[in-house]
Amino acid sequence: MAPRHALLEQIGTDIVRFQDASAEFDAAVGEVLALGRAELACLAQLHFGGPLPVSAVARGTDVARLELAGYVRREAAGSGVRLALTEHAREWIEALWGPLRIEGFQLMSALSDADLKVIATFLTAARAVQDRHAARMAKLLQTPGGSRAARRRGGLSAAALHRVQLFIEAHLARRIRMEELAQRSGLSVFYFTRAFRQSMGMTPHAYVQQRRVERAREFLSRTSLSLRDIALEVGFSSQSHFTTVFRRLTGLTPAVIRREGE
Repeated sequence: MAPRHALLEQIGTDIVRFQDASAEFDAAVGEVLALGRAELACLAQLHFGGPLPVSAVARGTDVARLELAGYVRREAAGSGVRLALTEHAREWIEALWGPLRIEGFQLMSALSDADLKVIATFLTAARAVQDRHAARMAKLLQTPGGSRAARRRGGLSAAALHRVQLFIEAHLARRIRMEELAQRSGLSVFYFTRAFRQSMGMTPHAYVQQRRVERAREFLSRTSLSLRDIALEVGFSSQSHFTTVFRRLTGLTPAVIRREGE
């Protein structure tokens, strides 16, 4: 593996581990405070952004539960009402998150201004990528593929199709076995293949290749990764296979698409 590709792989792995550690920390805090993820997000909103209208707090937040626990209070704001943190909540936030914040600040303070600017630029760009793909996931959840007529003729249910599509989106970078997709649908491989084609108008294999090409187009337009690295990132075994499938589905080679975007 080339040194640069190995470094990118290591960074990607470390980012995932960091996210996992953050999720575990938040889960532990949730256990201590007896709050769910949405309620913790609401506390963070109020802590960093100050009092907010009830309609602006984190989606899915049980405001009544936060009030009963003594973490938030309602206060008048002009002609409306907004939520604010209580001192009780601020004390808990400082006790639980304070040591992590202090140690993180110390870690960052040891870096040069140039290093901090690189990190800040990367985080801004990375957040934009996450927001874009979160929107893509939300759209997939809200817009079931396939028609009701297709499902009546033996296609997948909307829920089963969503599970399959989400699994594909999350695992495009590796080989996806038909058995894995069938398991998400609750059907045998034979019946799943028929039902998927009825719903989507194409085989599961064709759909996966289509999604890989669409993901590759995003990489081509938004990154400077080599064609070889893009091929690996979207699940193709080689650059030549990637180019063959890409040209068959789009009529153009990846190299041409990249040049046109420059």
